[in-house]
Amino acid sequence: MKQIFWKFFPFWIFLIFFKFGGGLHYSLISPLGEKFLPLWLVGILMGGSSLVQLLLDVPAGHLLDRYGYLRFLKITTFLFLVAALCISYGLTINTYFLSIFFSIFGWLFYGSGVNAYILSHAPKESAGKFISLRDVAGSIGMMLGSAALPFVLLFAPHYSYMGYVIFAFLFVSFIALFFSPKDRVSVHAETKLPTQHHYIRRHFIHTTIQAMRRLNPASSMLIMLDLAGSIFYGVIWFVVPLVIAHQADAKLLGLGLGIFDFAVVALGFLLGSLADKANKRTLVFFGLLIFSISGMLLGLNFGWLFLLFGFLATTGDEMAGLSLWSWLHSLDREHASDGVIAGVIGFFQDLGWAIGPVFAGIAYGLVGPSMTIIIGAIPILIIWAVYQIKMREHHSHSGLSFALIPQKPHRARHKT
Repeated sequence: MKQIFWKFFPFWIFLIFFKFGGGLHYSLISPLGEKFLPLWLVGILMGGSSLVQLLLDVPAGHLLDRYGYLRFLKITTFLFLVAALCISYGLTINTYFLSIFFSIFGWLFYGSGVNAYILSHAPKESAGKFISLRDVAGSIGMMLGSAALPFVLLFAPHYSYMGYVIFAFLFVSFIALFFSPKDRVSVHAETKLPTQHHYIRRHFIHTTIQAMRRLNPASSMLIMLDLAGSIFYGVIWFVVPLVIAHQADAKLLGLGLGIFDFAVVALGFLLGSLADKANKRTLVFFGLLIFSISGMLLGLNFGWLFLLFGFLATTGDEMAGLSLWSWLHSLDREHASDGVIAGVIGFFQDLGWAIGPVFAGIAYGLVGPSMTIIIGAIPILIIWAVYQIKMREHHSHSGLSFALIPQKPHRARHKT
């Protein structure tokens, strides 16, 4: 495994710097957009961009399969470089729209291209570890980009410098691709993970509906949690960059945007061990409660307490998500639907990232940043209430060792 890790070291560098530059670009959309447009329209642009990516996801997957994963990763990174150059040329309404347009296609082939490339190369016995390395590298890049956001905003009104900074990070990722191992085989040649269809987005509607019905209520609860969680994080990534841009004493929030991924990395092993021993029904109860309450409290303080509540919110999210995935896994005794359900989860995650910014753009101008975040966390509290009702109808939420459960589909707390 160690030898393979170093063989793909250039690719991990690509992931880190792509997420560094791409995440920084996404964070700047709302504070730059308010220079020209009402915030409700900026929110629609951000949400609409995610919706376009969602609609084009399957065609993009077919293009990747036909023309090569690494080739299209180079193309998608190049398009993101063009998006950065648009800003470096000078911030106008035209360059702003052009930058968003090219970034849509910069993100479009990234997720499925990275996953297909990794799975096509990974040995079957270590495919899960490769996916974990992907998550860690991406999280490192997003944490670095979040920490850099307050300093990049200091360049205003010299907006061209922002474009140069983003271009520099993405250029490093672009060069790293040329040193990465070339495509070997199609990802469809062999199934290496039970959730492989989630990573390459291949599932059929009738199969999905059948699986959803058979695995209820665990499947519906997990999907509702991922939808509400993605809406919440979409709100966070719209609101917090605006707060950083407006408040001189809010520079600490750059770290706050990275705290969500840090919590996952720091507590992943501990939460897995806890879920192994504790009652999963109790973990879901307290996980959803902690997630919803901490999410609301995030809106009340943009200082050090934001870091604490952000850490707690993600901790609760992971507690509930891991336990619901365990419950789902125990219901699916043949494990024939893991990939199907994971694909639906990915769909609703993307849908949440489309809804969140649209809502935030409308609410921000009406009720301000604090109330926007608080309202954005309310759907999670509603899901906690729905869970209580479901549990009165179903009392078979039995324990199951996490050591026997395939890797849970990762929900990014940032743009993917």
